[in-house]
Amino acid sequence: RAEQQRNEALLNAEELTRAFKRYKEKMTEKLEKVRAEEVVLGKRFINCEKEKEKLNEKCVSYRKDLDILEEQLRQLKEENSRTKEEIKTLQAKNIEMASMLTRSDQKVIELENELREKERVLQAKNALVSENAELRALTAEQQTRLKSCHRETEDSREELNILETIISQLSLSTSEELEWHHLKHQLSSSSTKEVLSESCESNKPLIADLSIELAMKEAEIQKPCASLAVCNGAAHLSNDNEGQENSGLCGLEMEPVKLIRSQEERRKCQQLALISKQFEKERQRFRKEIKALRTKLTKADDENSSLKSSMAQRASQFQVIQEDLLKKASKTSSLEREV
Repeated sequence: RAEQQRNEALLNAEELTRAFKRYKEKMTEKLEKVRAEEVVLGKRFINCEKEKEKLNEKCVSYRKDLDILEEQLRQLKEENSRTKEEIKTLQAKNIEMASMLTRSDQKVIELENELREKERVLQAKNALVSENAELRALTAEQQTRLKSCHRETEDSREELNILETIISQLSLSTSEELEWHHLKHQLSSSSTKEVLSESCESNKPLIADLSIELAMKEAEIQKPCASLAVCNGAAHLSNDNEGQENSGLCGLEMEPVKLIRSQEERRKCQQLALISKQFEKERQRFRKEIKALRTKLTKADDENSSLKSSMAQRASQFQVIQEDLLKKASKTSSLEREV
């Protein structure tokens, strides 16, 4: 029985030794695994420290970049506000230039209307001047014709007076001869009377012709006088349109007045020509001013469009910078969480 107990104790001791060996082997394996894991963890810790330093450096650089971007954003905001103010001032200038352009257009239209009115008045004046010149030429022609008719009538009257004196002298001479030789020449008296009657009869057609010619000359004289009166009436009407009235017949005494009128008309025409030239100069000047204003307006529009395009570009840049900042902020927050 004691041996059996001893054998059982030996068996138990052997089992315990085997179990202890197995436990020891397991513990050594676990210890080796723990040591290996410790080495790996040490390496990982070193790598983590290195990565942490790198991430800290990146975080510092990102913070610097963020500060720079914030400064750029602030500058862009200031530039944006300045460009907005410039756009407002340019818009105000544009409105002012547009109002000036409309005013200048209205003034140009008024000046053009006034110039057209002056041109119409000048054309009417020139027409009246030409008509007056034609009437003066016609009156001069009528005056020359009247003078020639007067000369012809005077000549015809002188001829008629000469013939009348001749006829009276012939009749006186024949009557005296009849009285002196009445008794002596009774037979010849009849023949003398016949001769006298024949001479009187022969002179009567000549006297009738001369009287008819004289009446025709007087009628011709009356015709130029009537036409001359009509011409004078037309000249008076044309001079009434200019504000100068005349009352009188045409003649040599009216020539200085006509010359004075022609000088006044010439002076008025010269004044109207100077006024038209001044209006043309003013018109050209206003056209140049309108052209300059239009060029300024186009320049302002171009500047406005360029400012709008630059603002759009800066807004797009600002959006891109904001997106970059958001990305970098998300990266830094994720890195901080990892650290």
